Amino acid sequence: MLEQPAVSEAETSKAAPLFLCIHGHFYQPPREDPFTGAIPVEAEAAPFANFNEKITAECYRPNAEAGNFELISYDLGPTLASWLADHHPGVHQTIVEADRWHRAHYGTGNALAHPYHHVILPLANSRDKYTQIVWGLEDFRQRYGREAVGMWLPETAVDMETLDLLARCGITFTVLAPWQAATSVDVTEPYVVRLPAGRSMTVFFYHAPLSGAVSFDGNVTTNADHFASTILPSHLVAEKLVRQEPQLILIATDGELYGHHWIWRDKFLTRLVRHSAEAAGFQLCTLERYLRLHPPRREVTLRTPTAWSCFHGVDRWSRGCACTEGRSDWKGALRQALSCLAARGDQLFERFAAEVLRDPWAARNGYLALRNGWRSPESFWEEFARPAAFTGKASGPEKRQRALQLLEAEYYLLCSFTSCAFFFEDLDRIEPRNALAFARRAISLFWQALGVDLQRDFLQDLRAARSWRRPLSGADLYRRLPRIRPDLLPPLPPLRELAQESEGQGEDVA
Repeated sequence: MLEQPAVSEAETSKAAPLFLCIHGHFYQPPREDPFTGAIPVEAEAAPFANFNEKITAECYRPNAEAGNFELISYDLGPTLASWLADHHPGVHQTIVEADRWHRAHYGTGNALAHPYHHVILPLANSRDKYTQIVWGLEDFRQRYGREAVGMWLPETAVDMETLDLLARCGITFTVLAPWQAATSVDVTEPYVVRLPAGRSMTVFFYHAPLSGAVSFDGNVTTNADHFASTILPSHLVAEKLVRQEPQLILIATDGELYGHHWIWRDKFLTRLVRHSAEAAGFQLCTLERYLRLHPPRREVTLRTPTAWSCFHGVDRWSRGCACTEGRSDWKGALRQALSCLAARGDQLFERFAAEVLRDPWAARNGYLALRNGWRSPESFWEEFARPAAFTGKASGPEKRQRALQLLEAEYYLLCSFTSCAFFFEDLDRIEPRNALAFARRAISLFWQALGVDLQRDFLQDLRAARSWRRPLSGADLYRRLPRIRPDLLPPLPPLRELAQESEGQGEDVA
């Protein structure tokens, strides 16, 4: 790494050009009850019915109406985008049209794709990583009418296999935190990461102090003019980042910051991108556009697996770490229970779906388009079904129905690993309960399709996940999920039976 000479404040006006990019990561987890499709009332969001409605009113709608999406870099998580399209189609359309506006004015888009579910990809197996990526790309293609060039990774969690899968799928760049690099980097320029078979990935590193200040210090974002004319230059001078060549200052934050986490910050963003940044000598530029203007010149090696919101690799979502208060061993137990359920479900899917589908996993990759109505059932079966799959004892409709139930079960198994379930401090929260609800939906679909009970073992595994705030286990939370028709699930085993089974296996149930 070349050392940059110190630059005085007087010299900052001579050094040029300085590009500024604001990236907003806009995402909400799936909140819908998987049996009804409706979001239960969330009392904490009052006077709104749920947090999706609350955040739309405070953030998504005002930023869309102000035209902010046109001038920033952004990703719109597919589960949020789908909800917006159904419940606030005008807001959704305005956000999508911002990418088309940007293409018309600058020749490149400004929207990034996103894996379909917000899962920590380094913790997923290769097959699930690939499905999440191709589903995210299919969602982007359908929504924006073009191929994605960049992809935002959930929590910027990365390993080398994830980057290689992105490259194989045609993705050119992503965004990481500077501490995810193995060596020090100059965050004002992109870097190349070398991958197998001659593939590569461009990585932008966001400016950590500025991104953190914008995210967590409300005083920093009270005045856009002051931010652009004083706060931005002071950071660049102090960190010796100004020099006589093109540079990009990337500020990456959760998109909900602008109006939801911090009230009125949608107006701060509007002022910044419409006036203050350029008045202070910065040129607004989005990532895809900057990459076209200034390709990377240097290579970098990464630390993997790593993420932007955990300094312990990806322990926050796997076994727990000091990033959250209290005991976090419940995270490892919950993930183990979900992983065991997924492994059992995957075996059933592969075995029984193969009776109908030539390649069950290829069919799973193509299932989202069928599920969301982007392709006809006829074209799906023509591509993926075995030639003689719908002949024999069972009728064609019955075989199709069972295959669809198995594919839908796989959808909910993938959904159950949404990162929010593991992000916070305790098991007894809405996010882990939602993950259990998605797992229960998968269990129900396997039960209906095959008559196989995956519930008993799952409940047994969930006994090891325990809240440190209340005397509750994951099995207790599962049993407290909203009631559904008894025929949709295997019979719930009595608690005494589970306890006896645990004692027989040597578990301490005290």
